[in-house]
Amino acid sequence: MVAWLLAAALASPLAAAGQDVTARAKGLMRAGAAFQPQARALFEQAAGQGSGPAAYYLGLMLKNGMGGPQDSAAALRWLELAARRNVAPAMFIVANMLLATDEAQARYWLDAACDLEYPEALQQKSVALGEGMMGYAHNEEQSFLYLKMAAHAMGHRPPEP
Repeated sequence: MVAWLLAAALASPLAAAGQDVTARAKGLMRAGAAFQPQARALFEQAAGQGSGPAAYYLGLMLKNGMGGPQDSAAALRWLELAARRNVAPAMFIVANMLLATDEAQARYWLDAACDLEYPEALQQKSVALGEGMMGYAHNEEQSFLYLKMAAHAMGHRPPEP
């Protein structure tokens, strides 16, 4: 019964509409600078309705000044929202944005992305362990393990959000 209700909710017009808006916005974002303001507005609409992928793309657009002015603070807020919604690439970007100001929080998000087997996070943690950076203790054995995990994850990369 619960599985049927979940399937019905995911197939609902509201859920499909959110996915459609995000897909349409991704197409506009990639179509060129003239379409990016519209993409940014659509991502903001979908992100405001709870879409983690939309929050991720909105954060990227704000971070890179696509479709409007660059705004690092707003970018971080939207990317953190996406990270809290289990968007692994957002976790990785948030970790790197926080690295200079909050090493503990940066490590938290890097570890979270590693838990989801995000290849770039696994690779970065391998380097951090090998060099004793980001508050990780120097550990060659763990560094090698994370490098192997990163290589494996590269071959099994999930689709983009």
